[in-house]
Amino acid sequence: MKLFFDHVTGKLTHHDLIYSLALAKFEEKEYCQAFEQGWIPLSWYYTKLDGLTWINARNTRLLLSKFTFSKKQRKILRKKDIRVEVYDKLDDALFIIISDIYKKYIQYKKFHEKDYEEESEIFEKEDYIDWKYFIYYYKDKPVAFTELKVFGSKHVLTGQFAWDYQNPKLGMGTYATLHEIDWSIKNKCKKYYLSYGYEKTSVYKSRFDGFEFWNGRGWLKDKSLYKKLCEHDTDITTLSELNTYQRKYFTIK
Repeated sequence: MKLFFDHVTGKLTHHDLIYSLALAKFEEKEYCQAFEQGWIPLSWYYTKLDGLTWINARNTRLLLSKFTFSKKQRKILRKKDIRVEVYDKLDDALFIIISDIYKKYIQYKKFHEKDYEEESEIFEKEDYIDWKYFIYYYKDKPVAFTELKVFGSKHVLTGQFAWDYQNPKLGMGTYATLHEIDWSIKNKCKKYYLSYGYEKTSVYKSRFDGFEFWNGRGWLKDKSLYKKLCEHDTDITTLSELNTYQRKYFTIK
């Protein structure tokens, strides 16, 4: 393992803020240990990376041994007219298809990065992770996709999910998550990672059985605490609010 950091900025004159990104590189034999310590492989970064690089952040996962499908969830998986195809790579035609789905997803959800709105709608072709692509078809039309990668036959990492929302009643987000959990269990994987857990948009991840989140010191099962943290993320809008919250953070229970 090699640790390194990008010390992006700090505000110390009138605040007590230091903004740094904790990164690492691991040998393949260390990947399982990396996941257990909250590291997430990066599929994109601000500058070109030399090989697979990991970031430590508020990660989320499901312990599949603790997951049980409810009757409602089983019913969701029995939806008619939905089929799933798994691709190891994307050819040009598939890339165009999922790029269009991604753009519609960003537009519908308004997930634009401030001041980079146009760039936010572009699905990046270059990636540091050799994903599998689960493409979801409704009545033979591709409507959604998920990036998925299995590490060491145990850890299932999910990357970008997107859905065109042309038929919002389909509930493809829930369907895709449940399908991938089912696929992971059938393939004898142990842990299913739902990526970062920040802001109110990530609260839904805690609805599933076996949920845990990484707080930088350990994996926690406290769903109430997780929800509070996500809500605080969304509430912060200024540096002053962040500075005040930093003091409050260590008292949140």
